[in-house]
Amino acid sequence: MLKFRDPQSNIQLAEAELTYKEAVNGEKSLTGTIYSNDEVLHQMERGWSVMFNGDWYYITYVAPTDGGNSITVEFDAVHEFFFKMSKSVAYGTLKDGSHTAKEYLDFVFNGSGYSYTLLSQVDAWEKQSFGDKNRLALFNDLISDMEMEFSIADSGRIMIASEIGQDLSTIVRKGFNLQELNLEYNVSDFVTYAKGFGALIDKDDESKGRYEAEYTSPLASVYGKLEADPITDERFTKTASLQAALKKAVDSSYSISVGISLQELQNAGYDYESPVPGDYILAVDEQLDFNQRIRIISVEEEYNVYGERISSSVEAGSLSATKQKLDGSESNSVVLALSHATEQADNAVKTANGKNTSYSGPNQPQSPREGDMWWYDNGSGTSFMKQYNNGDWVTLVDSNTKQNIKDAVDSAIETSNTYTDELNDKQVELTNELNDKVANGEALLKQEITDRENGDSVTLQAGKDFVTSQIKDYDTGMQSQISQVSDGIMASVSSTNLITDSSFVNATANWTLAGDVSWKIDNEIMLKGVRVATFNNGSTDFDRKTSTLKSTPIYTMNLGGTQFYASIDIYAQSFGTSAYMKAEIVQKNSSGTTTKTTAIGGSFDTAMSGWNTYTADITLDSATTQLYLQVTQYGGGKISVARPYLGSTKLNAGDYIPGSSTDNTSTLKLFNNFFAFGIQSNTGAIISGINGDSSGLNIVGKKITISGDTTFIGNNFMDGALIKNASIGTAQIADVSITNAKIASLDVNKISGNVSNFIQSNWNGKYGSTTINSTGMTVNSGGVITDFMNSGMKLTMAGESIGGIGVQGMTGKPNTYQGLTFWLDGNAEYMAWAARNNGDTSMNPVIQMSWYRSNSAPTGAYAGFNFDDDVIFNQGINVPGISKAKLGFTTKTFNGFNYPYFGDSRLQAGLAYGSGYTYLISGTTYYNLTRVIKALDNLGAVKIPSVINSDGTVKTWFNVTL
Repeated sequence: MLKFRDPQSNIQLAEAELTYKEAVNGEKSLTGTIYSNDEVLHQMERGWSVMFNGDWYYITYVAPTDGGNSITVEFDAVHEFFFKMSKSVAYGTLKDGSHTAKEYLDFVFNGSGYSYTLLSQVDAWEKQSFGDKNRLALFNDLISDMEMEFSIADSGRIMIASEIGQDLSTIVRKGFNLQELNLEYNVSDFVTYAKGFGALIDKDDESKGRYEAEYTSPLASVYGKLEADPITDERFTKTASLQAALKKAVDSSYSISVGISLQELQNAGYDYESPVPGDYILAVDEQLDFNQRIRIISVEEEYNVYGERISSSVEAGSLSATKQKLDGSESNSVVLALSHATEQADNAVKTANGKNTSYSGPNQPQSPREGDMWWYDNGSGTSFMKQYNNGDWVTLVDSNTKQNIKDAVDSAIETSNTYTDELNDKQVELTNELNDKVANGEALLKQEITDRENGDSVTLQAGKDFVTSQIKDYDTGMQSQISQVSDGIMASVSSTNLITDSSFVNATANWTLAGDVSWKIDNEIMLKGVRVATFNNGSTDFDRKTSTLKSTPIYTMNLGGTQFYASIDIYAQSFGTSAYMKAEIVQKNSSGTTTKTTAIGGSFDTAMSGWNTYTADITLDSATTQLYLQVTQYGGGKISVARPYLGSTKLNAGDYIPGSSTDNTSTLKLFNNFFAFGIQSNTGAIISGINGDSSGLNIVGKKITISGDTTFIGNNFMDGALIKNASIGTAQIADVSITNAKIASLDVNKISGNVSNFIQSNWNGKYGSTTINSTGMTVNSGGVITDFMNSGMKLTMAGESIGGIGVQGMTGKPNTYQGLTFWLDGNAEYMAWAARNNGDTSMNPVIQMSWYRSNSAPTGAYAGFNFDDDVIFNQGINVPGISKAKLGFTTKTFNGFNYPYFGDSRLQAGLAYGSGYTYLISGTTYYNLTRVIKALDNLGAVKIPSVINSDGTVKTWFNVTL
């Protein structure tokens, strides 16, 4: 059982098979298939996550699949670190230039919810425009620059090191503890020479050139000079560091990938329950002439629905070809594979932990430290590896190690083969004895079982052939079915396509719509003569919203296991962000609970170039009592569907059979205590026919005609009666319809029944342009339809919703917070306030203020609000941002004149405009800004003093050209 979490943090348990992958680059990912829990199978989509080994993994891909009798869901997921870091942005940028690794990493991790530990020293380096990206992209960029590796600790902390994993003593050998070793050689990228260019030697003098370096591999003497693309990187400011980068690029250009299983690794002495990427082991296969130290690069494990690991594969990589050639020899390859030395040199180099030193050469190192390593080779075949422990050099391996290992392995194989032969002989002997003891009894038992089985199968087959028969006529497009059960006979006749009004003959009258934006039928758009249903949210925001188109339910009875076939034509012209759609057959039981869903063609999130037909095979669940087609659009877009089909006949490619424009079927049911025949609605009720049981007989229908003389015996009750000619002596009439009557006086208080319905029906009949219904009133006045609804008034013209006026609350406010809203629908282009000229009562009103969409403004107007008449602001105008000061428009009086003023609403700073001058206002003082600018205009080059000495002379000044 796996633990799943939905977007609301609700926990669900489900059975699932799982594949887990982990690699040295920090990768932790899952792929799996879910088999149980309807809540998970039917609801999983965006925002779900799954728990594995104590960590949450966020699901990034979901694919439901109909397997016939059950639904499965395939999914992909990544560790929450990768998901959260990729969905979080580090805003801003670091200042260009050189920064330490800590400064870069702090910039990425601060505010992310994660922390890190840097285990290796890294020199500062320069980056440009670092920032304004998601944190994962920035982090991967740093890992690449630092040439580091990282892993995610159990605590969630990110551990960063030059190399993760350990150097183990594990040895795997073909024929002993290794069944198969797979090798892949990367030879296409192999090179032996590289040249590089670093930063400018002198930034102020490019003629001095750049730092240059080159590196030639010793393998060039064998394979020739094979050149790599040059490296150009201005971060290299020293020739030595550039040459080291060249050497690394050349030496790593050839490598080998190795595949080994987990069980074989554990048999070889691997101490961990699961392999750890980054660990080093030794692999030996004499037939492949492979004897090398390799590193585990990635691990892939498979788990069954019980959480048991059933398989594990390990991908490993070998040392580079250069290291093999330089360090290897026929007699010491095993020693080399276990050594930590990377070059043959007499100089000491620091090991990976930064504390100990590895020495290479024939002379014993001086002043060693605890844990230091010494590789000795006198050039004549004698070599060993020693470690300095407790004041002495202790031999770890030597020249005889390979032979010692081989001898031990050969001995173990021989012992194992001998013991295996003894076990096989003993097993054969015991098996023969057991077979002799049960042979006679088994033969008798088999004969008895055979006799019983044959007799039972004959009886069952005869009964099956007797009690059930079916009649199908595909030529007429109709299907008849007769079924005899233990206590009755049932028959039905229905159209082959079970989807009612599949061709949208009655638009969406036989379909159920849901969502803020509905599916619509455009009578002008046809596909092969059939109408098309289209969803198009246009400019309406439909992010994270859903719109559904659902067919009339088809009711079934005891048809579990029956095979149906479905098809639909889809044309997805566009999708919004994170939007997708799907068409599916939904099955439900008598309680309304979904028993099964089957997607037709899967889900779609990519625009199509035209119409496509998709099909699906449907098997009814044993608990299913109804099923229907549901087309669902998640998010915005423009999608069309047409020619949906569901029936017992599998159509040829491109074929289509239209469903009936009504949802009725004829039925015949004969039981020992009940009978019914007639026309049955989709709910199973008889709408025209006869049915009866021991309690009585019912005749139903919109019209019932009885010809001939009719005698009624017993009491007769009529809910309504229309009698053409009658002579009635004494009658109590509960409800009467009188064609012509003269009533001298009518007491309204005596009228009973649905008075509102009586008034409504008469009103609607007399005034055709105005109708009253349960939700309000509709007025149709020559193409403009006005609907008075529970929230206000809505206007429609030429079949297109324009907008309306209504009462509306506001999100985040209580129910009593209400107001009046003038709203424009998504298909309309503008809203305006207009007025006829003074005295005019017939001409078109002239627009005085208007609002236009960005793509619909006419010539001379602009998107947004337009004012076409005088405007006055009697109060200050607020501006965006945190400023509390307001702008004001008013009159300012000075110089004996009144001037229009614009500026601070407190009249302390702004501009005033006269007929020929502009004035700058500061407090109660005004300045003639026009005169100042005119006086300075065209003065040419002038000097403006900035510092004046005490004696009046100018000390410094500004040169300005006016």
